[in-house]
Amino acid sequence: MKRIYNTPTYNFNQTKRVLGAGEPVARVSASNGSASNGSASNGSMARGLVAGIINMAIISALLLLPASCARTFDEPEAFVPANFQPTHTIAQLKAMRAGGPTEVLDDITISGKVVSSDAEGNFYRSFFIQDETGGIEIKIGKTNLQSYYKEGQTIYVKARHLMLGSYGGMVSIGERSLEPRYENGFIDTDLRIKETIIRGTAGPKVAPYEITSQSQITDSRLGTLVTLKNAKLTRRNMATWAQKASGNIEAVYGEHTFQIGTRNVLVRTSGYAKFASEPAPSLNSYADVTGILTKYNTTYQLVLNSLDGVVLK
Repeated sequence: MKRIYNTPTYNFNQTKRVLGAGEPVARVSASNGSASNGSASNGSMARGLVAGIINMAIISALLLLPASCARTFDEPEAFVPANFQPTHTIAQLKAMRAGGPTEVLDDITISGKVVSSDAEGNFYRSFFIQDETGGIEIKIGKTNLQSYYKEGQTIYVKARHLMLGSYGGMVSIGERSLEPRYENGFIDTDLRIKETIIRGTAGPKVAPYEITSQSQITDSRLGTLVTLKNAKLTRRNMATWAQKASGNIEAVYGEHTFQIGTRNVLVRTSGYAKFASEPAPSLNSYADVTGILTKYNTTYQLVLNSLDGVVLK
């Protein structure tokens, strides 16, 4: 913890002074508290001299404190990666949702590596982690999450008293929701985030799972990083990836449908993404498309981290 060492201020007019010869001294009587004038005794002068020396020594010592001690409380503490043993896999935790909002009551810890990034503005107030069994969305009511939860970094979630919820078939973990239409809400307070979402060691980015056949597009892959290999763009609602807000024009999601076999996957892009105004591929183009596989009811969707996830053939 950072500390601020402040040098105390001394009012030398209120301390005992070493007097010159013949100067009257004001003394307080221990018996009646009254002050009287007289000549200073040798004992009083000695005590005054000692007190002055001590005061000056204290001030000198404080001024000589090393600069490393002059730290402020709002400076960030050095990051020390956590290392916990998970008690459950992500798939096991997601399976505990009991048909509706479900509070986790046991001491359950999961871990996974970060596979999403909000650096390009296509994710908002949440991020995804995955392990070998699946992925899950962590709902945190903050922005600029990529500065704290970096792609490839191990994250531990202490899930006790957090809420499992689903929206359109996508299971996430967060806090209890104050809105009935949502099964869970955002973890908002810094203290709660610190208690439940714990950062581990950094690592290389996760390699996406390559999908070459429609049979590989299943719910077990939801929340994980995948690449649709050689997918065909068959439908789009606009020529750019999305529509940015401008003046009286509202931001609009871009919807571009890529096809693997006969299975459609909708690449949905926020109008607040930095690349929203970039031109999208032409219809009937083929591309490798990498992002987080999600779902809304029966429609599989893909969310891009950036345009680096689209490689035209």
